Amino acid sequence: MVLASKSCGWGNANFTLPYLSVSVSLNVLLTLMIVIRLVLHERNIRAALGYSTGTSRLYKTVATMLIESSALYAVSSLLLIGLWAAGNGASGIFLPILSQNQVGLLPRCNIWTGCLMRQRVRDR
Repeated sequence: MVLASKSCGWGNANFTLPYLSVSVSLNVLLTLMIVIRLVLHERNIRAALGYSTGTSRLYKTVATMLIESSALYAVSSLLLIGLWAAGNGASGIFLPILSQNQVGLLPRCNIWTGCLMRQRVRDR
């Protein structure tokens, strides 16, 4: 049996709150950067090809999917961070919700939105 030494210099540091804070801030920041880049790219394509192309709807749909995914994750993360920092026991409710957002709900929402977009294209 190997015993780990507690003299590593970290002591009893708790990295939960900093990790969650950095995670949600990076998620929101990177989503905004991607959406801004999509909007600028869509403007360049519209300027080059004209307004009659159907590409602007595609870029708007992709940007909407990214914003919806990021907003759902950010709201649940901010609720968890606020309750965790306050020492409230209700923070235990939001940790499973956060994991379900990451693993189960958000990918299904994105697939569903993509299917709706394809159906609209076929109906034309």
